[in-house]
Amino acid sequence: MGKNKNALISVYDKTDLDKIAEFLIKKNYKIYSTGGSSEYLKKIRVKHIQISKYTKQKEILEGRVKTLHPKVFGGILASNTQDHQNEIKREKIINFDLIIVNLYPFEETIKNTNKKDEIIEMIDIGGHSLIRAAVKNYQKSIIIVDPSDYKNFICNYPKTNEDKKKYAIKAIKNVTSYDIAILNWFQDSSYEKYPLRYGENPQQKATAFINNNFKQLSGEKKLSYNNLLDLDAAVTIANETNSNKHICIIVKHNIPCGASIENTQIKSYIKALAGDHVSAFGGIVAFNKKIKTSTANYLIENFYEVIAAPDFDKGALEILKRKKNLRILKVRKFKKKIEKRSIFAGTLVQDFNNKKSNIKKVFGNNKLKKENINFFISVLKYIKSNAIALFDKNSLISQSGGQTSRVDSLENCLYKFNLKQNKKNTEQLFLFSDAFFPFTDSLEFIKNKKLKIDVYAPMGSKNDKLIEQFVKKNKLNFFKLTDRHFKH
Repeated sequence: MGKNKNALISVYDKTDLDKIAEFLIKKNYKIYSTGGSSEYLKKIRVKHIQISKYTKQKEILEGRVKTLHPKVFGGILASNTQDHQNEIKREKIINFDLIIVNLYPFEETIKNTNKKDEIIEMIDIGGHSLIRAAVKNYQKSIIIVDPSDYKNFICNYPKTNEDKKKYAIKAIKNVTSYDIAILNWFQDSSYEKYPLRYGENPQQKATAFINNNFKQLSGEKKLSYNNLLDLDAAVTIANETNSNKHICIIVKHNIPCGASIENTQIKSYIKALAGDHVSAFGGIVAFNKKIKTSTANYLIENFYEVIAAPDFDKGALEILKRKKNLRILKVRKFKKKIEKRSIFAGTLVQDFNNKKSNIKKVFGNNKLKKENINFFISVLKYIKSNAIALFDKNSLISQSGGQTSRVDSLENCLYKFNLKQNKKNTEQLFLFSDAFFPFTDSLEFIKNKKLKIDVYAPMGSKNDKLIEQFVKKNKLNFFKLTDRHFKH
């Protein structure tokens, strides 16, 4: 290696900085450094130049601005073309061949404090910008962001562009995860910490961050982790369907076990409870309208963990407050935009599934009103895939999900329905599936049950034509949903 190589060091984590600095000096690098890094290099007696002396610009704004200068970024971003090299020479800018940067510990800070001012100061600007600039020009300006890479850099000094690219890839991954952490904090920073005794199980520690979408009006205990999950399903379904009718949802273990849309609130509750009165015990009940005193008289007869609604009559509140452990929640109207889930490799973010599906006739005449279809689909969306939901004209009467086989879900749904029947059923039923039927086996099973069932399901398999031929031949009323609604 020849002379005239320049390295810029600007790090928060000083681990093994002495080792990499010693190596660079041996390799004839001239070292430039900033702030705390410069102080550390002085302490260990490593010869270097302070970046402020090179740029003729002192650090300002309590260190917020150190490296943001054309003489720094020009030296990183200049390519090896003659035009670029002539220009930086005219501007008295040096080439930076190596950038060693690591960022402020943002994620560690948010784990250790709730103070917003302290957290904001840990959003790295200069280091972040240096990394992006070096990544853009990785063939000339090698970028190292992790002290654990110093040893490999020393032993296997990168000579080819492919060698340099590996460091650039790691660097861009580093700033991407850093940006995601900042984004998550900004989205959650308007939320307050809500203490939880534990998570889904007692051995799991947990914390909730909540906004002001609800107010607990009664109940000696706070909401639990599982209560909040169930509430999310219940109030979302109740809130999602725009209707002047009365909606009641009962959720247990994050799955709707009762749901109804009726002209009166009492009827809606009674029909929802009838959907599965055994599973409803200890569940979450949500309504789309103010709870009336007359409805509260019915609700008080059963055991529920939480009852949620936009509001409560004074008389209804007095009745429900008789149960000290019953959590009563006043829930504001809200609109979800995104969903997030953590996974082994980071975070999944997606749009919330709030599109209103339409139906298209395959065979038969649709007997359901549009608002009922919308409501039934909202219920279906919260039953785990493979999801099958069976409704009468207004209410959920059986459901099954979380099966790896759609046939198993279907058989289980109709088995539970048959258990409730004391006599032959002649009522019109409506079956909703969250995904297409790839084979005719499920439709054959429905046909053989000799029940009056209309089927609503998306299509999209290579056997769609076969499915269409089957429903027409067997005069099975079938309507295509324009969207699928998997929930994993």
